[in-house]
Amino acid sequence: MITSILSIALSQQIFVPYEFVFTHAQANTVTVAGTFNNWNKTAHPLKRDADGSTWRITIDVPAGDHQYKFVINDTDWVADPNGNNRDDGYGNINTFVTIKPTSFAQPALLGDGLITDSALIFEPTRKFVAYDKQKNSVRLIFKTRKGDVQQVTASFRGQTAQLKRVASNALFDIHVGSIASNTAGEQLQFRAQDGAKTVDINFKLDEATLNSFSEFGVPAWTKGAVFYQIFPERFANGSKANDPANVQPWDTKPTYSNFLGGDLAGVQKNIPYLADLGITGIYFNPIFQGPANHGYETTDFKLIDPRFGTNEEFAQLTRDLKAKGIATVLDGVFNHTSTDFAAFKEIVQKNEQAKTLNWYTIKSFPVVRKQNPPYEAWAGFESMPKLNVMNPEVRDYVFSVLDFWNTNAEVAGWRLDVANEVPEPFWREFRTHLKTINPEAWIIGENWTDSSQWLKGDQWDSAMNYPFRGAVLDHIALGKSSATAFSDALMASYLMYSPQVSANMLNSISTHDVPRFKTLAGNDSMLANMGLVALFSWPGVPCLYYGEELGMEGGVDPDNRRGMRWELANERNTTLALTKRLIEARRASAALHSGIPVVLATDDKKQISAFARVADADVAIVAFNRSAQTQTIDLSFGELEQKLPKSLVDVVSGKALRFSGDARLRLQIPAKTAILAIDPECIEPNTAQRNPNPMVIQK
Repeated sequence: MITSILSIALSQQIFVPYEFVFTHAQANTVTVAGTFNNWNKTAHPLKRDADGSTWRITIDVPAGDHQYKFVINDTDWVADPNGNNRDDGYGNINTFVTIKPTSFAQPALLGDGLITDSALIFEPTRKFVAYDKQKNSVRLIFKTRKGDVQQVTASFRGQTAQLKRVASNALFDIHVGSIASNTAGEQLQFRAQDGAKTVDINFKLDEATLNSFSEFGVPAWTKGAVFYQIFPERFANGSKANDPANVQPWDTKPTYSNFLGGDLAGVQKNIPYLADLGITGIYFNPIFQGPANHGYETTDFKLIDPRFGTNEEFAQLTRDLKAKGIATVLDGVFNHTSTDFAAFKEIVQKNEQAKTLNWYTIKSFPVVRKQNPPYEAWAGFESMPKLNVMNPEVRDYVFSVLDFWNTNAEVAGWRLDVANEVPEPFWREFRTHLKTINPEAWIIGENWTDSSQWLKGDQWDSAMNYPFRGAVLDHIALGKSSATAFSDALMASYLMYSPQVSANMLNSISTHDVPRFKTLAGNDSMLANMGLVALFSWPGVPCLYYGEELGMEGGVDPDNRRGMRWELANERNTTLALTKRLIEARRASAALHSGIPVVLATDDKKQISAFARVADADVAIVAFNRSAQTQTIDLSFGELEQKLPKSLVDVVSGKALRFSGDARLRLQIPAKTAILAIDPECIEPNTAQRNPNPMVIQK
């Protein structure tokens, strides 16, 4: 056996120089934005060649799969005409590229006795280490080149554990394992083995460093919660008295500017509907005064838009929701305002003499609203001037908004719009202030990729889990990924974060920003129902987009914001009935709201995948058949066998499932169908007494 020892702090990423080239003779500026820079259009400007039309830049990009676009003159986003361009699943045509390190030039082969040392990736950070003090257990993540290493083990404090490959992406295998931390010691060693070759990698992990990776608290009430996203203008019109003058019929095709009359009274009248559905939380799209139907241009953060109702009506609504066990989460658009916001209007009126001049970033005077505005604006939209949140006056104003609604309504948390575009120091202060006035407030950031830099316990509690949606979309709705790739993508999204963070991520398969899942699935109700099973069975807080439980359709924004189809809310709607069963199971089963995911099997030929959710004394089994015909799969459970209940019931079909004598489970799954099997005791009478909804909202 050939052994080499690496006693270096390996990088958590491999960076590869990559040249971006674009041709445009008329452009004044060209930048490149993509997943490698959080779609920041100002981070990487290209330089023009001497020919006057060719633009280029070389960037050190993390190895892996990426998407990007070029941005011309700060406003026009275009895909690379020479690249691999396709729909990203969100209605955008982006350029896709896989960037490989030079050390990957030769193909990897299991058992060949060769290991790509540069692709052995670990770093003592939260991305790779999670310490559960209560269980005295350390979860370790180690990455190797895909298909390159047969086995990875870890040794720490006298204990050795084999790490299992649980997921892969285009370039890397992800190995995970837990190891007891019962004694003292600082030496952490990984051993990667392939054929006759082993590579040992040594690290020091002292007590102070280990403690820094202990699980930080997230709001306890989110455990077992089921959320419902309401776009207020389109949920229900409960009062004609506050309709805008130009209101249109409820079934009118949505546009970027039309109003259909939805309001808070419509939510108030439908509290019984939401309670009967089993909802325990509502995430409201913006409800503050502003000129746009979507609400993301705010004029007054302390005033409910009159077309929705009054501050008093909103306060009463939150109290009535709380009385039914339903929490209220507001959309905080603190990155930008409308041009009618008082501080911006003062700048327009007084220019250089305005006292609020430093509330925004002004490029030139006079300040007027126009295309290519003379001020920083979100995505270049002149209607959304970007706030300078690092200005203490702006910070104090935002904090006063938190104080105002904490005092005047029952607000359990905030979803933060385009939160990745706001400086991190601001979010640290934001968290400190909000947790001081409400320790159990839930902070959810909007970011569409890996959000780990904000989820270390000092900024957000949670994020909108678009990587989860991408996994479900690609396999179930679009059918473009294999069963193994689906399982890998789910696990990769889970392993981005510490376990308690993954357990409170806000999971959606449809939102106001993306086409509805059913539409992307070709309006196939069976595939849409499979998506719902994925939503309610994966770790995180499931969030329905209004009308999803009814089978509503909708394409790219604004078509995904149609008026709620209340005529579909009837006992004949099988999707609604399924959703109610899924929510009941989710809230009742300890495995579903607390269990970790464990991959059981994948079969790419049959298009079947299966995983378990495993809690201390409970197991749920989930399986998907994406194929067009009935498939059979045999599942074995190994070390999970001792936790299995005597029998299971499939929440989807209502059928009882039983284990064979050797604790195997044979599943026969119809075409385009999922199974969600739980202990039948969870959904028998008096369930609430055995498994009470743990949501407690505190102020």
